[in-house]
Amino acid sequence: MGKFDGKICLVGGNLGKMKKDAFKIGLGGIIAKQMIEQGAQEVCLVDTDFAITKACAELIGGNVKAYECDFFTERTYEIEAYVDDRGKNKTKVVWKNFPALKMVEDIVAEFGKLDVLITNFDKFERKRVDQTDMELFDYLRDQNVWPTFHLLSAVRDQLSTQRKTQGTYAKVVILTSMLGKAGMSAGAIWAAFKGAMIGLTKSLAREFGRFANVNAVAIGPLSEKKMQGPKDRVKGAYLVTSSDLSNQPMTFEKVSPMVLLLASDDAIGINGQSISVDGGLWLKLEQ
Repeated sequence: MGKFDGKICLVGGNLGKMKKDAFKIGLGGIIAKQMIEQGAQEVCLVDTDFAITKACAELIGGNVKAYECDFFTERTYEIEAYVDDRGKNKTKVVWKNFPALKMVEDIVAEFGKLDVLITNFDKFERKRVDQTDMELFDYLRDQNVWPTFHLLSAVRDQLSTQRKTQGTYAKVVILTSMLGKAGMSAGAIWAAFKGAMIGLTKSLAREFGRFANVNAVAIGPLSEKKMQGPKDRVKGAYLVTSSDLSNQPMTFEKVSPMVLLLASDDAIGINGQSISVDGGLWLKLEQ
């Protein structure tokens, strides 16, 4: 039996990238692939670029479905009055245009439920805080925060309803960076948004606690090459890989087992935690 037998899972963000007209799978894609290998009934994929989402679904194959969602459109709503079970007059927000909510409703309409949400949206730019203009600030916020916020908002009522009607207990895992804990020189804005994911995790663990576990995995900077220590650099997407506490490259495959654990029923006793998976680099920074 697999950890995800019969589960309906939604994985959003960092599914991969196009490199010289070929698709290269990312951490989100690897997590989705391993969920299928561990028995998931269906893994739904979404990213900020539908071409990436579709390419990832085609690469993994099997019970994987690509969804298109505009995370950056302005949501619209109306305020609706109602009377609660105790006869009190109250108001609630009724969404009229909320693409992420529509996607979640489509998933539930087709598969009957949603058991797991994993978010892993990340776009990196490094610049001194006094050199960060509003265009860059908005870009980093939009790419790193908005998609995660939209998905969490979209699944809340569904996961709560499932607990009441089906007795299920969902799992939410938010991928972030250990630099959200440690900070980053000349990368303060990006690190701040990663830190926001940790605060969001703790807050939603309280809010979702009756019907879902919410945890975060704070990953260290990754590399495709083996590096020898924390002072080494890699040109391109990543900075540092390993510390002298773990003289090995940190790869997606070393991160995914913790994500899968927290997304499984084995993690029923873990809630509101931000767990670093970085080869010991965070431990070194704490010294």
